[in-house]
Amino acid sequence: MMKRNPFLALLLLTSYFLSGAQNQSLDLQSQIEVLRTTELVQSMAQRSLLTPSYFPEKKALVARQAYNFWIENPGDRLVSHLNVYQALYYANKYLGYDPVNKQSYNQALGHDESVMSVQYGTDENTFYTAGSDGKVLRWKLEEEFNTPEVIYEGKYLVRSLDISDDGNWILVVTKDQGIIILDNRTQDSSDERPAVAKDTELVQSGVFMPGENKVAVVTKKGELKIKGFGKERVIGRTMDKVTTMEVNKSNDEILAGTAQGNVQFWEDTLARKLYIEEAFAINTMAISSDFKTLALGREKGDVVLYDLIKHQMIRIISGHQSAITDVDFNLDDTKLLSSSRDGSVRVWDINDPRKLPLILDDHEDWVMSACFSPDGKRVISGSRDNSIRFWPVDPKELADRVCQLVSRDLTEEEWIEFVGTGIPYTKTCPLSDVSLESK
Repeated sequence: MMKRNPFLALLLLTSYFLSGAQNQSLDLQSQIEVLRTTELVQSMAQRSLLTPSYFPEKKALVARQAYNFWIENPGDRLVSHLNVYQALYYANKYLGYDPVNKQSYNQALGHDESVMSVQYGTDENTFYTAGSDGKVLRWKLEEEFNTPEVIYEGKYLVRSLDISDDGNWILVVTKDQGIIILDNRTQDSSDERPAVAKDTELVQSGVFMPGENKVAVVTKKGELKIKGFGKERVIGRTMDKVTTMEVNKSNDEILAGTAQGNVQFWEDTLARKLYIEEAFAINTMAISSDFKTLALGREKGDVVLYDLIKHQMIRIISGHQSAITDVDFNLDDTKLLSSSRDGSVRVWDINDPRKLPLILDDHEDWVMSACFSPDGKRVISGSRDNSIRFWPVDPKELADRVCQLVSRDLTEEEWIEFVGTGIPYTKTCPLSDVSLESK
């Protein structure tokens, strides 16, 4: 068994006794046993990560056994869930890995350059990506990822995508060619509607208005406009550089995040501004599905949570090493993801700030965009490394995949090496129906 690290034990002890009433109900001996198990879980997760990829089954079984101990441990999961997830992910990466193309099971390739935007539409099995190669692709989320459908290809660097509420239209915001509206409906011979409409007026940012086939844009000149088919209306003008836009669907209020670090709230005119101390450029925004919380991803590398009802700051989430590029809430607003130029996506527990985030860090370059699937069970990310990755949020999916693909259990010698002699040998892969999403 690995020699225990005194500093790690102290860290675990501190986090454990800070974890709340759940642990206070355990007697001292039970608390000591929980700490021992937690340290064992941490140790095995780390050793799985250190096991070379040319021993994929051993690497995977050690990660899965760490998971088994973890779900049986009654202690709070403020720290160990992070290491367990990473051990399981990197174990899965090398089960079925393609060494020739250096491609893993959760990776898809379709763009020739950076993936700039990832968006879901109204169909939970379909999502869309846009790249700096000028392509807009439609993907089907299935067990095996097929070749995506190219629904548009141009010579324009795409900044962002947005999907209309009815799923019929796709807004493409380009860097220097204005906006493009794609018809996302099934075309037939009797349909004479154009597949593509273009507006060449240069814009800083744009987004669909809720329930309408209209878009809100901020032009290069700073005018906030509502554009429809052949019609437009000017709401006002801003002197700030607008980097991102959102619409609050509860009241049609248009939010504009700026490079100056403030948020402008527009109704028929500019209603108010939100100023944040230590102003940094706001790169991205998201509004929770209950319309109560605004998440702001900043150039500083942090995420600001703001209460839209009480008009006050909630907290600042820090942890990334570089600028935030995207943020998104899951279906029930319990989790928030943030993607960053540090090459990672992090999934935060909104209700428990003590809990470390899941770190999804297998991209080889900046992560430019990320989003939850509509059911909240997956994260999809796009990177400057030209690839798209699919990440399960619940580690149980990764743990189950290990047992589906390995052809053996840990040997008794491996058990002694990684677990020790104090815990009786058991099989690693009898399937469990315990869901970790509830842990």
